[in-house]
Amino acid sequence: MMTGLDPAVSSVLAAKEAQTRTQIDFAVAKKGLDAIEQQGDAIVELIASAGRIGKEAGKGNSLDAFG
Repeated sequence: MMTGLDPAVSSVLAAKEAQTRTQIDFAVAKKGLDAIEQQGDAIVELIASAGRIGKEAGKGNSLDAFG
């Protein structure tokens, strides 16, 4: 807290700082959530692609267990 300021002014500044920090926290959380959502979408697409490949003619009919 700043010294030498009127207590009312200090209170307003502290409230404004808390509001700004909250806005920053929400923005950071949203970016993290967006990144996780993109990863989830990529995983779903990967699974869907694997399913399409497995359904192609001649694919998935045999297993090469020896490499």
